[in-house]
Amino acid sequence: MMKIQTLQFGEIEIREDSILTFEHGLPGFENLHRFTVLTPDPELPFSFLQAVDDGNTAFVLTDPFLFYPEYEFDVPEEVQQQLQIIEGQELTIWAIVSVREELAHSTLNLMAPVLINGSKRLGRQCILHGSGYSTQHPLHVKAETAATAEEGDAHARINT
Repeated sequence: MMKIQTLQFGEIEIREDSILTFEHGLPGFENLHRFTVLTPDPELPFSFLQAVDDGNTAFVLTDPFLFYPEYEFDVPEEVQQQLQIIEGQELTIWAIVSVREELAHSTLNLMAPVLINGSKRLGRQCILHGSGYSTQHPLHVKAETAATAEEGDAHARINT
């Protein structure tokens, strides 16, 4: 266990095996390579990607398929190699949320999902150039969507 001081949660303890390595960091945060996913309230559809080496840096995450069940993309070969993805392996897909003062004005970044290979503890933000997705999709909370979406019902194709 290690302790880190965070802006959002104060001092927290994290397990070494919960640390994810982002080899290239995140766009704009290339100097940060170690993160952990925190889920303070499992009843809410939001988690945090907390930087381990900078307690002031955390990103709000959500499962994009809860809000956009039709969301789909192909995982580029380069990303598959970097994340050491093999066929049938679990890949967690997150979208970064830009939180606004009014939640109704918050947005999801569907152009650059965060992909995590949990078994290898590797992550990467993957920019989907030419996909038609943007960095500011409205965060629409639809009761029927949230009720029918299954966790892990991902539409990211891995061509191996």
